[in-house]
Formats: sequence, C-alpha cells, structure tokens
Amino acid sequence: MGNTVDAKRAVVLLCAVATAALVVALAAVASKPAQAATYRLPDLGMARLTNIQIQNASGQRLLRFDTKIVNTGAGRFEVHGSRPSTSTPTMSVTQRVFDGAGGHRDLATAAEMYYAGDGHNHWHVRNLQRFTLTRLDSGANVGTGAKSGFCFFDNYRYGSTRDPFYTAVGGACRYGAPSALRVKMGLSVGWGDRYSWKLPGQYIDVTGLPPGTYRLRCVADPSGWFREEDDANNFTWVDLQLTRDGARVLEYGPNAQRV
Repeated sequence: MGNTVDAKRAVVLLCAVATAALVVALAAVASKPAQAATYRLPDLGMARLTNIQIQNASGQRLLRFDTKIVNTGAGRFEVHGSRPSTSTPTMSVTQRVFDGAGGHRDLATAAEMYYAGDGHNHWHVRNLQRFTLTRLDSGANVGTGAKSGFCFFDNYRYGSTRDPFYTAVGGACRYGAPSALRVKMGLSVGWGDRYSWKLPGQYIDVTGLPPGTYRLRCVADPSGWFREEDDANNFTWVDLQLTRDGARVLEYGPNAQRV
C-alpha cells in the first residue's frame, strides 16, 4: 500500500513540474517581440531610349522617341488613386508596398492622378517621367517633354520569366471612366511600360534649335514621390547630333539593368 501511494505522489509531482515548465516556456515565447515584416520595395528606372527621330509637323520640328519605365526592384510597384466624389477633378495617390508574408501597407504620397483628354481615355499619374534636352557645349536646358501624364501596366518584359500581373484586361491602367472614384496601376518586377514615339505628347519641340550636339535625358519619378530601393538610378540619357535633316545617336548613357 505504501509503495502505491508513493508512486502516485511521484506521478503527481512529475506532472506539476512538467506543467510549470510549459507555463514558463509559453511565457518566454509570449514575451519575445514579433519580428518586423520585411517590405520589398520596387526600383524604378528607364530602359534605353529607342526610335529617336525628328518629325516635321505643321511647321514644327519635334524630337520623338520611345521610352520604357521599368521596375527592377525586389517588390511590385503598385499605386492606387482615389477621390471622395466626381466633383473632385483629381485623385490622391497612395503607394502599396508588399512584404514577403502576403501582407502590405499603404503609403501616402504627394502624387496625383488626372483624367487625360489626349485621346487616351484613362487616368494618368502626373509627371511620373520627365524628359529634358540640353546643349552639350553649355549644359543649357533647351527643351522639355510635352507629355505630362503616364498610365502604366505590364506590357514590356524586362527580364521577368513570369506572366504579367498588371494587365489592361485585369483592370490596370485602362480601367477607369471619367466617373471612377478609384483606380489601380502597377509594374511587376522585371516588367516595364513602353511609350511609343507615336503617342500624343511623346516629344520635345526643337523648332528653331540650331544644328549641334545635345543630350536627351529621361528620369522616372523625378519628384521622388514613391518609395524605392534606390532613387539615384532612375535615369538614362543619349547624346545626339541634331542636323537639319534628323537626329543621329552619338552615345548612350547608363540605363536600368534587367533583373
């Protein structure tokens, strides 16, 4: 009988010790601070400029060219436009950044969207890109791009092996009537958005400029509205010889590296 009682007491003691150890372990885990999520930022850049040419139209000489804004960062570049009602003509813009666990957070920006009246019936981010032309001999600015609004989605592969995520069919960029209250645009990692030289406003007016050497420079997010991995690599340039008959490329500058 004594041995049975002693055995029961031992089992009870062991259970009590195990329970106490479990409580201590759980308390230790609960006391550890939650690990901060790592957000994957985009990195905007410009691909090499192409289809550079002079167009004579209605007495004007226009320097036209293709541009491609690209995302070579670790995360998607996604922005959301919104406004309280149709009586507000422009939308405020937030940037959505994603972490590696399926979460995200929205960051307020100073950017704005407006509805374009240039034949492209959708909302645009104002001044997402900037084009300038300077003289090589003096550095004087002699022209700026006419296009001020940009609506972007995955239409130019820039190293990605994945299918496009932001598509016109899926509602990116092309979605949004004049009455829309919300709009979404984006660029996946390794994708870009191409603007053809044929598009309205895709030019710099060089009427009256004398023949000579010039630098055409294009910058993505020139105002620094959006969070990126690196703000210093957002540009590309090309040096040109402008003649009375056209434009000849002399040298290409740096451009975004493919992922």
